[in-house]
Amino acid sequence: MNRIFNYLIDAIGGVLFYFGQTKLRTALTLMGITVGVSSIIAIMTVLATFEKQTEMLVSDMKTNIFYITKDNPIDIQFGPSVGRKGRIPRITWDEYEQLKRTLTLTTNMAATTTEEPSDRTISVGKEELKSRLASLWGSDGDVLSVSKYDILDGRNIQDIDIENSRRVAIVGFYIKEQLFPYSNPVGQSIEIDNIPFEIIALTEPKGELLGQNMDSMIGIPISTFLKYFGKKGWGGRPDLQLILEAESMDTLADATDEAIGVFRAIRKIPPGQPNNFYIATNDQLMDTFGSFTSSLSIFVGLIAGISLLVAGIGIANIMLVSLTERIKEIGIRKALGARRIDIFLQFLIEAVLISLLGGIVGIILGLSFGSIVAIFLQQDPVIPFDWVFYSLQICASMGIIFGLYPAIRASRLNPIDSMRYD
Repeated sequence: MNRIFNYLIDAIGGVLFYFGQTKLRTALTLMGITVGVSSIIAIMTVLATFEKQTEMLVSDMKTNIFYITKDNPIDIQFGPSVGRKGRIPRITWDEYEQLKRTLTLTTNMAATTTEEPSDRTISVGKEELKSRLASLWGSDGDVLSVSKYDILDGRNIQDIDIENSRRVAIVGFYIKEQLFPYSNPVGQSIEIDNIPFEIIALTEPKGELLGQNMDSMIGIPISTFLKYFGKKGWGGRPDLQLILEAESMDTLADATDEAIGVFRAIRKIPPGQPNNFYIATNDQLMDTFGSFTSSLSIFVGLIAGISLLVAGIGIANIMLVSLTERIKEIGIRKALGARRIDIFLQFLIEAVLISLLGGIVGIILGLSFGSIVAIFLQQDPVIPFDWVFYSLQICASMGIIFGLYPAIRASRLNPIDSMRYD
């Protein structure tokens, strides 16, 4: 134990001394390790932050909820979307009404269409909302309970509002703070693209989630949305998303199966043909997001691995150069009684320390950069402790692997020839 401790003391002293003699060469070697490790840690910090926020988002929703959409709402693709996805039909209001009349295992069902964010002009008199509206949605009253919005004052959207396409609106607390700072907005008028709406409800504050202000929202009856804004978006009428609530978690699977069967019948999909719609629960959406983050982690790891491989070659190079410059020193140490294992361990520990030092600097820089990005996105940064541990392991392994050959060469030097070396 004392011998290993002495090796460490000698190695640390040797590394610090050598750093002082070859500052530029050592800095360039450490840079490769630092860049590779910092890139991994920075991206993993951002991903861990968003994973936590996504879990909070899902936990904030009811667990017995499932969705029917045109396609996967969190499907992330690279490059242009081609093929079957372009031929998937939109969900229509008539399909929603048929489904609502037929289903027996769902307690609540809402059809929503959303602009997130919305570029529409929101104004009260001559005063306009200065920031971008986070969400403008059209739905019915069930969407508030499903999304866990509580009404602070006023009433919910009713069937008569939808049947008559009334110009009524529910506003979030941020709208009140910005446009009605000194009064109750309920009963007053607000304009959306110069179209007046009567405010019928104000929701309680929800704060921010995934960088989005949940209180910067306006909701109107879905029929009103389709009437006034349905043909103004790109591609014509907007997509509808159906949100369904089963009686409990125990009946969620049966309710999902029933919805699939009924919707296939509504769309007249032949037996054996795949669904031309997407249906998922909150847990399945989380699994999809988790698969994406896992794939991204592997991709980032491969890219960073190339950087670390190049840095490892740099470690081997600097240790071989160090060996050449210290041949006479090694010969003197062997003449004074140092064994081959002593020389071997000294060089190997130096290589590991160089690698770990670069890794530690990379971890500090990566955590700092990732935290800055998370804070910029108004999220609480999450430290990926598992990747910090993996990075230290990788750096130590690199030091061993790429320092092994120089250490073996150093330990095999002949002491007489080494002392004669000039």
